Amino acid sequence: MNEQQCPCGSGDSYSACCEPYHTGSKYANTAEALMRSRYTAYARGDSAYLYKTWHSRTQPKSINLNDDGSMQWQRLEVINTEAGQRSDDTGVVEFKAHFSVSGKPGVLHERSEFSKENGTWFYLDGETPKSDISPAQVDKTGRNDPCPCGSGNKYKKCCMP
Repeated sequence: MNEQQCPCGSGDSYSACCEPYHTGSKYANTAEALMRSRYTAYARGDSAYLYKTWHSRTQPKSINLNDDGSMQWQRLEVINTEAGQRSDDTGVVEFKAHFSVSGKPGVLHERSEFSKENGTWFYLDGETPKSDISPAQVDKTGRNDPCPCGSGNKYKKCCMP
């Protein structure tokens, strides 16, 4: 049987890569491993994992993923990692997450901050350069459409001016 490759782009199967994090049988030992597992959770629609790995200081009340099938996560590109290793307590991972919404391509470019507490990594916060969202992309976005920044939230609740 040919196992499905993990969406995070590691080249490993999902069961050998991010699935143990999602099931709780294993914890990410680096900030990058947590970021990859969170990307995979977005791609698989696992909001419970996203919520569990979000730091309590910045955690939203709920996570509403676009579950109507119009958003498809396509690939992850890790650009840079600062600290975030096993011996660190903080780390930053810069990445580009490529996606499409109703067949229209997009890219979420983010510098994510991570914090480790009691040996467990958590997503703390992320910064998305606004310059990565083209004016044409925003002009065609309705207030109830998914936000072009790739957050998974509706445009009116995210980047709408």
